[in-house]
Amino acid sequence: MGMQQKIPPYFADRAERRVWFNRADAEQMLDWIEDSGQRFLGMDVAQKQEGEAWILLPETLDLSRQTENFEAVRRGRDFLREYDGDGRMFEPVWQDSEQ
Repeated sequence: MGMQQKIPPYFADRAERRVWFNRADAEQMLDWIEDSGQRFLGMDVAQKQEGEAWILLPETLDLSRQTENFEAVRRGRDFLREYDGDGRMFEPVWQDSEQ
């Protein structure tokens, strides 16, 4: 989806793959995005495979046209609930508030 921003060290240490998180950590990322005034743009989801492999799933949440950040974050939480499952990883995408 793009728009990679600097991740706070606490979250960077918890990432499963660079910017991919399990559901609980992705929810905490949404809290941080909302609390710090970042603009939430959407989320991608991937499925872990055997070994170290994983596959990007076609389901994606693109909120780049959403103007109300509160609603965007709410929809992000819905997306997490809907697509959560064993071996799922999520990549929240946001834009720094300075941009």
